[in-house]
Amino acid sequence: MKRIKIAAPVKRNSTRRDKIHQVLTEKRSFLSSQEIHKVLIRQGISIGIATVYRQLESLVQQGRADTIISPKGERLYSNCSQAETHHHHIICRICGAAEELDIPEVEKLSKIFAQHHKYTDVSHSLELFGVCFSCASIQSSSIKSKRKPKLS
Repeated sequence: MKRIKIAAPVKRNSTRRDKIHQVLTEKRSFLSSQEIHKVLIRQGISIGIATVYRQLESLVQQGRADTIISPKGERLYSNCSQAETHHHHIICRICGAAEELDIPEVEKLSKIFAQHHKYTDVSHSLELFGVCFSCASIQSSSIKSKRKPKLS
C-alpha cells in the first residue's frame, strides 16, 4: 500500500493577521485600514484591502487591537497592550500617536449615572484628542522660525 503524504494546511490568514498586528505594534499610533494596507504593500506583502478589513476585525475580537472612530468619522486601529482591562486613549491629532489610559473614576461615574437613570447593560467609550509633546515642540519651533527679527 502506498502512503500519501498530506501537506500541513497553510495558515495563510493567521500569517497575514500577524503581519497586520506587527504593523500596529511597530507604528504605536491609530491607523486606518488603508494606511495599514499601504504599509503591507510597501513591505512586499500581497494582500487585498478586504482581507485587511477582515483581519483587523478578527484582531479586535481577539482583544489584540483597539478600534476608535476618529473626529473625522474614520475607523482607526491600534495595537492593544491592555486587552484584559477596559481602558481609554489619548491620541495626537497631528501624528496619531496614542497612549492607553486606565481611568477608574470614569468606570465609577458610568456606574453611578447608569444606576441614577435606571439604565442597564451600559457601555462607554472615552477618547481624548490633543497635540502630543513632540508635535507641539515642532509647531512651536516652526512658529518661532517664521517670526521676523525686530529691527531697532
